Amino acid sequence: MNARGSCAYTDPNTLLEQHARRRPNKIFIESPDQGSRITFGEFEALTRRFASFLASEGVDAGDRISLLADNGIEALVVFWGALRAGVIVNPINVEIREKHVAQILHDVAPKAVFWSRELASDPRALGTGGAPWFAFGPWNAPAPPADDLFGRLRSASDAPVGARPARAGWSLIDYTSGTTDTPKGAIWTHEAYYAMCESPVDRLELGEADTILDYRHFSWSSPQILSIGPTMLTGATLVLARKFSQARFFDWLRDYRVTVGVGIPTVINMLLARPVAVTKADLPELRFMTSSTAPLSVDKHLEFEKAYGIPIVQLAGGTETGFMCGNAPGQRRLGSIGRPTLNMRVRLLDDAGREVAPGEEGEMVVSGRQLASAYWQGPNRLVPIPQDGFRNGDLARRDEDGYVYITGRKKDIIIKGGVNIAALEITNCLLEHADVADAGTLGVRDDIYGEVPVGFVAPRPGRNPGEAALLEHCRAKLVAFKVPAAVVVVEIVPKNANGKLDREALAAVWQRQAPPRP
Repeated sequence: MNARGSCAYTDPNTLLEQHARRRPNKIFIESPDQGSRITFGEFEALTRRFASFLASEGVDAGDRISLLADNGIEALVVFWGALRAGVIVNPINVEIREKHVAQILHDVAPKAVFWSRELASDPRALGTGGAPWFAFGPWNAPAPPADDLFGRLRSASDAPVGARPARAGWSLIDYTSGTTDTPKGAIWTHEAYYAMCESPVDRLELGEADTILDYRHFSWSSPQILSIGPTMLTGATLVLARKFSQARFFDWLRDYRVTVGVGIPTVINMLLARPVAVTKADLPELRFMTSSTAPLSVDKHLEFEKAYGIPIVQLAGGTETGFMCGNAPGQRRLGSIGRPTLNMRVRLLDDAGREVAPGEEGEMVVSGRQLASAYWQGPNRLVPIPQDGFRNGDLARRDEDGYVYITGRKKDIIIKGGVNIAALEITNCLLEHADVADAGTLGVRDDIYGEVPVGFVAPRPGRNPGEAALLEHCRAKLVAFKVPAAVVVVEIVPKNANGKLDREALAAVWQRQAPPRP
């Protein structure tokens, strides 16, 4: 399945200079938590000064910086300012374990580290082998401390940035979320990052008139290519909150006249578990919400649209690939992640490497100009990512029109007595139960079958589904050998910072339970 492809590329310097000329007074970023906003003209000037500041500190094109901060205008000034200078940016998720942050800093070996004074703890003890640390507070503080980055930018040169980052130059080192493993760093070229952003712009029909709401940490690749980058490509407005807030979510949509609200299954499940008296009629500017990062069950998709009247548009991708597939707003298919995006080729292959027929399951193998180039393991230590066929581990089928349907993860296959069971199928079955707000499935060791599936569910508020009722529900929906050996009711199904199932935490929950029953 081939998308039509594109060869377009505009470097970040040219993009920002164009926006500053064409729409200098238009709001580029709204920060609800900070109560501040910045125009394209102001943002271009600040990032230009930051690029000059980097040069004055001996940080040159091709060098690396690391960035530790919460979501905010300041973080994106550093992010885009460094890209303008041709400096490689390594955004770090401050919510992951400290040992992983320390390992990332060690492996990246940045020339400088930029960090927010508003972080919950001072990260400088994690060390970077002698690289300087630059702290920053609010970008618009009237009297910042003498050593504050934004105070220093006031005296930095505002001369035009001479660099024009080339297509093949390195742009970002992003780390995968990880659930049980140490996060892996993927490095992208400037062309790959541009193409990653271009694909959702094309598929979701994004333009200058849009306002996109996001609340996921800017270090995730997903917001970088769904909201942060596309608003830069199109001249749209970005509303960037610190974190998701159920109490404020619909206020943000209304008050900022949002046209595209970013969603993930966890957020959608939360909004269903504690419904709010809001409908699409209360949000006339809202075109749709997206869903990506993890699978969204058909049951929850339908329930959300019935409750709120807000269309959900599903996409799917990963750190190494960007968005591989996506639905178009007016051409959605329920349960599908859509068709291959603008710059991707998607094949579904069997174990022998043959492409499967429509309706048959195969492993997703993707290629295209938006793929990351390599895994970063340290300076001069890159592990190339196959550009002619990257296997991301997803299992899927396609229909006659090229729409792709995820059926599971190859590594999430539970082998019970030699029979393969997709954990996702059991999870989706549990989510269909009226009392269940969220669910997950884990394969656990068993003396007889080798491995058996165990379900975990978080009930809706005020509901108390018993294990017997949940198992009976599964027996009515699944063939006998796929029925879980047990279902554990938990207060919350553990997820990592990116909203993906935390299998390590689930395993710990199971270890505290009675042994599985064959």
